[in-house]
Amino acid sequence: MLPTESQRRMTEPRGSINGRDMLRQLMKLQDTAAIIVKISSKGYTLSNGLDYCFVVVEYKDGRNYSLHEYGKEARKLYEEAAIMGGKESL
Repeated sequence: MLPTESQRRMTEPRGSINGRDMLRQLMKLQDTAAIIVKISSKGYTLSNGLDYCFVVVEYKDGRNYSLHEYGKEARKLYEEAAIMGGKESL
């Protein structure tokens, strides 16, 4: 999974932390409120049959981050984001 800061269209590797842990860190990272503004639809599968999930987290100051996971981790990321109360599911 690679986090991206959507405003800058930048992608940076983040080691071995999984999407759920990254989502938790992003939600706690700033003193400003963070909300989940988009979640891909449950059970979304790519044309090659691989499960896929993306989640967009936005801060009050306008910064936003997108998280992407594939396979089993995609299902786990979706569940975690849904529990945290995503605003919009695509």
